[in-house]
Amino acid sequence: MEESVLAKKMIHHLRACQNKSISPQIEGAPNYRQADSLHVMEESVLGKKMILKNDHFRGCPNKLISPQIEGAPNYRQADSLRVHRVAVPTIAGIQNVLKHVGAHKDGKQVQALWISLREEPVVYINGRPFVLRHVEKPLTNLEYTGLNRVRVEQMEARLKDDILMEASRYGNKIPVTDELPDGQMVERWEPVSTDSLKTLLEVYKELEAEGYLVDYERVPVTDEKSPKESDFDTLIRKISQAAINTEIIFNCPTGRALTTTGMVIATLVYFKRTGASG
Repeated sequence: MEESVLAKKMIHHLRACQNKSISPQIEGAPNYRQADSLHVMEESVLGKKMILKNDHFRGCPNKLISPQIEGAPNYRQADSLRVHRVAVPTIAGIQNVLKHVGAHKDGKQVQALWISLREEPVVYINGRPFVLRHVEKPLTNLEYTGLNRVRVEQMEARLKDDILMEASRYGNKIPVTDELPDGQMVERWEPVSTDSLKTLLEVYKELEAEGYLVDYERVPVTDEKSPKESDFDTLIRKISQAAINTEIIFNCPTGRALTTTGMVIATLVYFKRTGASG
């Protein structure tokens, strides 16, 4: 008898919690709701004690590397192979690299596969890349270990929304921090608009629309750490699916550690596909 009473109370409670005004109503799934858009997140990405820092690393560019491509520090090509690497570029730098390899409808018309290994959320303001930093540690990367592409792109979309909301309070300007060659941190106001603020995904979609022959992929890897086994699988799959004459370009924060790993993987895949030996 007691169990029967308890069951009735539970049923009454469940019925009471169900919201009949929500649409659609799904049988057996009370209060089903879908977020309005994929990137909706409960908390702001641009939170307290966070700053937007120009994604530039003092001492990163190697001036001895040739060729020097404007806006694309540490660009390197693996000998005569169609494998390249670069540090975080400006939008103009991305365009310059793609033109250099001929990935444009008015160039050699070769296809490029651009793989970003960056794990941190990145946005572009007026053509320059910016990342989040803790106000007390502006030179230290924020680690988001274990993020996948979907999650990172959600964070970038939310960061864009946060920036626009913040800028609307200050005459469409946002405070940013630049790192000078001598290491000094300088704060200034950066004008922001919906046209000048772009997520990484938006940047490459616009480049495609402008005639650049580039496919964009994102494989987030924690800086200065080995890629996970699943990351290796993803990279091998993406590279293997590309046409054999595709120009494969990797970028990471400095164009050194992570991109070197990417270049090694791409080179080994190329040798396997062509039957060549290194």
